Amino acid sequence: MKIMFLNAWQATTGEVLWNYIKEQKETCEVFCFMEAGQEFRGKCREILPDYIQISAEKSIIDEDGMFQATYVKSDYKILNSEPILGIDPNIGLGLYTQIVNNDKVWNIASIHGVARPGEKSDNPKRLEQSNGIIEYMSKIEEAKIIGGDFNLDKNTESVKMFEKNGYRNLIEEYKIEMTRNHLAWDVWHNVQLWADFLFVSLDVKVKSFEVPKNEVSDHLPLIVEIEE
Repeated sequence: MKIMFLNAWQATTGEVLWNYIKEQKETCEVFCFMEAGQEFRGKCREILPDYIQISAEKSIIDEDGMFQATYVKSDYKILNSEPILGIDPNIGLGLYTQIVNNDKVWNIASIHGVARPGEKSDNPKRLEQSNGIIEYMSKIEEAKIIGGDFNLDKNTESVKMFEKNGYRNLIEEYKIEMTRNHLAWDVWHNVQLWADFLFVSLDVKVKSFEVPKNEVSDHLPLIVEIEE
């Protein structure tokens, strides 16, 4: 099973992104998109007619609203789906989806962490975010995949919390050099190399993990292939 996590930037790149999704749907069973508003979801319904859509929205204080959409190939059965991190407007949004295929259950959490302040360092609400995600997933058994735009630098306690709770950090493990590109750096006039992460529980057998250096968004896609 192949899963992609991507902050889609509300499809700002237009056809560049749509063509990439069309290409990836040939091999990708699950897409987890952040910044996926109503127009984006409408277009995805056209491009991904063989996928089931789950979505979640949330208002954040002093930030734009958060919109998430997960697409699961219809060959897989969805057992459960719900938002993570509750209604607290000070922290981000997660979208949990539990799927099954060949009697194997997978628990996928797509995360969009708060963007402010912009330096992506630790602060109380980011620590609360990580703790909330970890606590939520701790109540769930079987294989866990947690990914998305955490809006964090990799050298933060908010990231290390996942490692301390038994998750593999694939960004660190695979020595990924960056998850952003110049489309972000040109706007914000600084170079922040990381924002996006992918964590898996120890019972997840990773066949491959890659972060293609493309320009389909101001974030790079995280693509993991899991042995079923």
